[in-house]
Amino acid sequence: MYKGFDLSGRCAVITGGNGGIGLGMARALLGAGASVAIWGSNEKKTFAARDELAADGGQVEAFVCDVGNEAQVERAFAASVKALGKVDACFANAGVSARATPLLEMDYAEFHRVMRVNVDGVFFTFRAAARHMADRGEGGSLVATASTAAIEVAARNSHYGASKGAVTSYV
Repeated sequence: MYKGFDLSGRCAVITGGNGGIGLGMARALLGAGASVAIWGSNEKKTFAARDELAADGGQVEAFVCDVGNEAQVERAFAASVKALGKVDACFANAGVSARATPLLEMDYAEFHRVMRVNVDGVFFTFRAAARHMADRGEGGSLVATASTAAIEVAARNSHYGASKGAVTSYV
């Protein structure tokens, strides 16, 4: 693996770290020497991702967490800090896609399903991370996954575009 920088001694939390972009980010951070905690809402997938990552070496922790649930985020963050010793970086990557629904036909349940994970989840996660980083007095990094939908939404996906637009406004 290309080693463009050294993150030895650094610790990161990655939500949605059990697949796709999040799994790729976890792999890259581990390859650069960081310790990581991955979070996912699917227990089987999350622990399978942990095992896959751990096979390459490095410290990998895994926690089941629905980021749209404030109490679960607080528990997962505390467990991540306990396991890693600290958190230097937080990658809020967990998200859900929208069910293509014209605005005129969309009900609040569908709108809220997307906002709960894509907006509330980033808020809960970043708030927990920022509090930890401020208390440590050493700063850190907060990174979120948005989408081009934040700028130019696809038809029948206004709720997804709105959620990703909100993500671009954090921090």
